[in-house]
Amino acid sequence: MSGGSYDYAYLKVERVAEEIDLDGGFGCCATPLVRQAFKNHLRKVAAALKAIEWNDSGDGDDDEVDLINECLGKKK
Repeated sequence: MSGGSYDYAYLKVERVAEEIDLDGGFGCCATPLVRQAFKNHLRKVAAALKAIEWNDSGDGDDDEVDLINECLGKKK
């Protein structure tokens, strides 16, 4: 099977990461640094999700394990 087996969910995660406002909105409790760190984490999640999606679609991505471990903060 080729294509996005999860309806290209990684693109939605990437979009959320790009759209998060660092300064927050009304009543925001997070500092810009905390939000930036979360955005960076979402980017890692999106990369891992893309690898998973490509592998499950039959397109292949040899970096899946490394990308997942990076999200989880695991060292090689």
